[in-house]
Amino acid sequence: MGEVLYRPAELGDAADIHALLLILAPEIPLLLDTLEREEALYAVVRNFARSGESWVALDEAGAMAGFVLAAPLERGRHYGESEVLELRYAGVAAGRRRLGAFSEMLKRVCGRMLPIVTTVNAANKSGIDRRLDAAGFWQTGTAGGERQFRWEPGA
Repeated sequence: MGEVLYRPAELGDAADIHALLLILAPEIPLLLDTLEREEALYAVVRNFARSGESWVALDEAGAMAGFVLAAPLERGRHYGESEVLELRYAGVAAGRRRLGAFSEMLKRVCGRMLPIVTTVNAANKSGIDRRLDAAGFWQTGTAGGERQFRWEPGA
């Protein structure tokens, strides 16, 4: 395996991130049984890719090897309050796993030194909950078949 390039995601990466996310959908799992749901997912990918908080990993040929989609959490936030990032989706192509790509991209998101929240579906098959735990996230609750996690800088 060759060198991996890590950089902030850009709007132009949305199609490649979406394509990889569709491949990884059964592991997450994501319900994409209608065109409307797939289009809604693409809208989320576009919004998170242009947030300035998401990262991508590109292989030596420039192909999408992985991504971490993060953006400022707007829910329940009022003007002047502390910023919190939401980590919505993350994934690494099958041939690039266990080489540190997810850890490297997550480290860059955490490097913003802002609290991060995320939820993991109980049916998730990727082992992301163990990886989040290893990165210092802790489970804050469960709701509707999802586990909620949080990371705090300096914790």
